[in-house]
Amino acid sequence: MNQAAKIVSDALLGLDFKNVEVGGTFYTIKPPTIKVICRAIHHFSNIDMTGDSIIEAVKNLPEITNDMLKGISCFICGNEDLAGMLANGTFEEIKEALEICFSMMDISAFQCVSSMKNVSMLAAKPKQ
Repeated sequence: MNQAAKIVSDALLGLDFKNVEVGGTFYTIKPPTIKVICRAIHHFSNIDMTGDSIIEAVKNLPEITNDMLKGISCFICGNEDLAGMLANGTFEEIKEALEICFSMMDISAFQCVSSMKNVSMLAAKPKQ
């Protein structure tokens, strides 16, 4: 099965999620909506960037910032409510969770799906 068909079928069946363990608890991260991405960016924008990307900045941080935990919480549950629970995780667990969050926004999935010829059949057809 080609990658585009797998992406579409996983999305339609609700299988397009990833699980991450932080502080002994497993969390499910689903593909974020624009609203969730904006909430997370609001918190991530408070992190001082020292690398070329936020992942590079995280590698250089000796401690986990509250804003980073709030941003990850937005990806998990849509708001900042889990930031306190995520603080129980190790630096490596938080870094992995952050990488998974960003992988859920990978542009290649959108490009792959948009190249399918019959994806348009999944969308509602406008009335003429």
